Amino acid sequence: MISGSQRRESLNTRLLNCVSAALEGTFSVEFLDSHLVDLPLFNQDLEDNPAVIGCVADLHGRFNSSDGIIVASPEYNGQVSPFLKNTIDWVSRLAYIDHAFDNPFVDRPLLLCSASTGAGGGALGIHSARALFSYVGCLVLGDSICLPYADQLLTEEGFDLPPYFEEQLAYSINRFGRLVNNFGDAKVNQDQPPHASTSSQIGS
Repeated sequence: MISGSQRRESLNTRLLNCVSAALEGTFSVEFLDSHLVDLPLFNQDLEDNPAVIGCVADLHGRFNSSDGIIVASPEYNGQVSPFLKNTIDWVSRLAYIDHAFDNPFVDRPLLLCSASTGAGGGALGIHSARALFSYVGCLVLGDSICLPYADQLLTEEGFDLPPYFEEQLAYSINRFGRLVNNFGDAKVNQDQPPHASTSSQIGS
């Protein structure tokens, strides 16, 4: 899970906590602490900086080890947050910098979420995020989780979610979960050596 906000009291980070709770007991969840990601604005002149590339390689490994990605991002002028865009720009670039790395996003299931103080729930930003993650190769779930008026639903534990939203959350997570299981199974099969056939014959 990655939040597109670095704010400690982020509504989107709180939304990810709700999603994580809904996944409890079914999937192992790892959060990428966005406020700890310290990457400069993407600049090809920095591609030979060991400290920068070391950070990017660590992020690459975390994405690559997952069977699915859940992203929650605030909407800034109708777009995903600059932090999220910059992070994906750096990680997707690594395969071009060092051919020992591949694209960690290809065919990886991804669920998009957003929480906002407005009526749209960050839906405009979802369109931007969908374009970004589809471009780098993710299998982006058609469903998305948008929480409008999120500031009015705040509690000490997180959010007081309306019943309709909890139903939507459960439905989207079930769909996402099936894709994650399929992706994980495919990874396991790719790691196994091919079996030799004993039934075919050469010649006649």
